[in-house]
Amino acid sequence: MKKLILGLFFGAISGANAQVNIKEIYLQSGGYFNTSNGSLADFQQLAPNSSILNQDLSMYKNNSMYYFNLPGQAQTLSLGLGLSKLPNATLRLGLMHTNQNNLMQTSGSYTESFPMDTLTSSQTGEQFFIDSFSTHGYHAYYGQKQIRLDASLIFRYNAKNRWSFFGGIGANFGFTYQANTNIQHYVTPWADYNSNYSYWIYSEGTHIEENFEHKGGYGLGVYAPLGIDFQVGKNREFWKPMHLFLELRPGFNVNQISGLETNFSVGNFSNMGLRFAFK
Repeated sequence: MKKLILGLFFGAISGANAQVNIKEIYLQSGGYFNTSNGSLADFQQLAPNSSILNQDLSMYKNNSMYYFNLPGQAQTLSLGLGLSKLPNATLRLGLMHTNQNNLMQTSGSYTESFPMDTLTSSQTGEQFFIDSFSTHGYHAYYGQKQIRLDASLIFRYNAKNRWSFFGGIGANFGFTYQANTNIQHYVTPWADYNSNYSYWIYSEGTHIEENFEHKGGYGLGVYAPLGIDFQVGKNREFWKPMHLFLELRPGFNVNQISGLETNFSVGNFSNMGLRFAFK
């Protein structure tokens, strides 16, 4: 897979037959949404010294609702190259920095209840039963930062109009730094009055947090850039070269995580940017 990605980088230029010229500069920033496939076993392998994960967690039910990740961030600086053999295409080559907050995550919880007290009305003699509940839960997150080389081949529709559209194919490859695992455990007790009134008892709750650092790995991705472009100015020379654009990048990512097998995820990178087109 690494050979395939690197081949897209270097083969795109050589296959276009050498003659290239710098025609554009891109600045992009956005967020990456994806689904996570982390498991308790993964994190027990990532953090074998975790006191939280070394407990008996057989009573904890997995919370799948946490499996949709918060967005990771990415910023890219690229050059747009004109190709002699592909006059209607632009080859973007750049450097991308990513911050993947929750590349993998998992969580679990359970609730136990037991009678705590009984209240009796002095006027009516009616009894109110107070039940005590305690929710136990854990969350585990793996995050990392990466520097990637990014390349894409872009084709534009209505390129000379103020509004234009573009699409193509792209790939990136890079290495990981600041990889870490965060594990949290909490116990939250609360009481319920006959199911009609409830309140949280924060003072009796507990919260434990652990952090573990990891060695770097690598990551690669393949995506299909799709977007819309707006030329800021049509008459004034100062504004003519400037374009604003929105871009979607549906695709897949592969990450080699130290201590685990390769992680595969599907998602979408949504970003906006500025394109400066040279005359």
